[in-house]
Amino acid sequence: MPADYPGAMPAPSTAPTDRELLLGRVAAVLLGLEVLAIAGFAAFYLVELVLGEGSDPMIVLMSAVTMVVFVVGLGYATVGLWRRHPRAQAPAIAFNFLLVPLGIAMFQFASPWLAGAVLVGAVGTIAATFLMGRLD
Repeated sequence: MPADYPGAMPAPSTAPTDRELLLGRVAAVLLGLEVLAIAGFAAFYLVELVLGEGSDPMIVLMSAVTMVVFVVGLGYATVGLWRRHPRAQAPAIAFNFLLVPLGIAMFQFASPWLAGAVLVGAVGTIAATFLMGRLD
């Protein structure tokens, strides 16, 4: 199909702007911080399992395994955002959309600064990931 055809897709841009590069790095750093937080929770659960403090060892173990799966997947997405890989935006956005209602609900049972940090971090990551431009 010729490029001047009315239904033709526009040619992809050659290089991202400085703003898009910066926002991509911001998104990668924010997602990386979320990965470190989840890894910390997983380590806490494993320590709890070793010390025998959990009410049900199987629940504690499966919670830790689930967190490790998220750490691996989101860690991969973090590297992808840093390198501007086209398939890294969707998991970053999807995970952070799940954090928005969690951040809102946390105002009922957690300290306001922690709930606010989760909410602002999630919204900031979503915004930075969207504003880094389409990755082709």
